[in-house]
Amino acid sequence: MVAQWVEGFILICLMLKFPGIDKIFSAFQSRQWMWWRRKSWNAMSRSEKGARGEALARAYCSKKLGYRCLVRNWRSGRGEIDLICLDGTALVFVEVRLRPVGARISGVHSIDAEKKAVLRRTARAYLQGLKRQPKTYRFDVVSIAFSGSNQYKISHYRNVALF
Repeated sequence: MVAQWVEGFILICLMLKFPGIDKIFSAFQSRQWMWWRRKSWNAMSRSEKGARGEALARAYCSKKLGYRCLVRNWRSGRGEIDLICLDGTALVFVEVRLRPVGARISGVHSIDAEKKAVLRRTARAYLQGLKRQPKTYRFDVVSIAFSGSNQYKISHYRNVALF
């Protein structure tokens, strides 16, 4: 109830063109400020887990690794690249893998030959669409192991071979 009222108020402020209200509105819509209302991993659907995992990976890449995230969820044909970032002058294609803590196969080892082929093909399509080709590019994997509560552990694998 209160959230709907606040959202309506922010929409009115947007229509009246108050300066800076667009930033508040985007933060409100992303629900990042509602940390106390986050569901546990077990209560989320598969798509909610995926979205949360990608958001965690994006924050990890930009804050911990110093990458500049350019694109997320870039699609070409039936392929998708979760994150495309810049690490200095190198273009980095990031695959995000989300697994429960007790999984028999880790996130990085869960990428099979078919997924690797799709990632290579999708990355080639992205590179062909660029006006200026990067000097170097690589594939990274961000693996997130989550437990039943809101706990998780992020592992980063740099320059993963896709052959």
